[in-house]
Amino acid sequence: MTATSLTRRRALALVAGASAGALAAPRHGRAQDFLAPAKIVCGSVPYISSGGFFIPLAKGYYRKLGLDVEVRNFVDGGLAMPSLAAGEIDISTAPCNAGFFNLVAKGMAVRIFMDRGHEGKGRGSQGILVSNALHAAGFTSLDGYRLAKGKVLSIAVMGSVAHYLHAKALERVGLSFADLELRTGLNSSSALQLMASGRVDIVLDPLPGAYAAEAKGVGRIVTWSDEIAPGMQLSTFAASEKFLRERRSAAVRFCMATLQGYAEFNAAAETDKPDIIKILAAETRLPEDLLTKIRPRWSTMAADGAPNRQAILDQQRFWHERTDMLVKPASPEQLFDLGVLEEARNRMAEKNPFI
Repeated sequence: MTATSLTRRRALALVAGASAGALAAPRHGRAQDFLAPAKIVCGSVPYISSGGFFIPLAKGYYRKLGLDVEVRNFVDGGLAMPSLAAGEIDISTAPCNAGFFNLVAKGMAVRIFMDRGHEGKGRGSQGILVSNALHAAGFTSLDGYRLAKGKVLSIAVMGSVAHYLHAKALERVGLSFADLELRTGLNSSSALQLMASGRVDIVLDPLPGAYAAEAKGVGRIVTWSDEIAPGMQLSTFAASEKFLRERRSAAVRFCMATLQGYAEFNAAAETDKPDIIKILAAETRLPEDLLTKIRPRWSTMAADGAPNRQAILDQQRFWHERTDMLVKPASPEQLFDLGVLEEARNRMAEKNPFI
């Protein structure tokens, strides 16, 4: 009886051990599958707002998770959208402008899956400059837009971030573009040359250009994007629906490494981090002392990686309701897929592989 009982116990133990081994093996296999080598082609722009991406790229965080990230640079994130739609790139920076919302509303199967820069308090990166004469007349803050009536305002492209910010600022004081002389088609460099000669009164210039223009005496910075539209989503990371579905592990790993990059980027924006400054200087080709000078106005990367969903929907509503540039808005389901980001956050909470 005793021998039989022991045999049964041993048999049960062996079965239990075998079951545990069977369960452990798939878990190990899944871990190996999750870290399987993968290549990602990513569209980017060589500006400070890409800092949270530059850091994990330079520090090897993507490689540590088995990702080979190939970078394709574009002058503007909007120019990357045709390549993203065609499958020539897997992931890209995507600006929250009228063009992006139009493409998604018309059926482009691309989804926002992560923040890539929003204008947090004190961290806005888009400066509004006015001519010295207009500044002397009292346009010294956001409320100064009340003096914009009849003045010359330059916007490079309608439907852009500059369009949105100027329109929101004018709305605050009961004005619209119809109350000003609007000049379009000029990049910020050309617009600032005209400002220096007295032919343009108001222009938006991202950092570091805004500081450089003010230092040269071209005009004066009077307000910032985070004051005009707090929390405005400047840009996002977007990917094709197919990529997020069929190459989920690669997308999750991309988010994990980028989350670490965001943490280090935000820390460097607030306190001196020479190693991060060197990385940003190499990628943006800006002098290290200039990058230090413009801190903390590097834009903000959400610590949890989440895009400002409400701000994005508000920005889309603006293009749809206040302009004729977006006939039909995209639904939230068309715009967002945050599933890979959620999984990345959960994995980072369990074990951060970068610390």
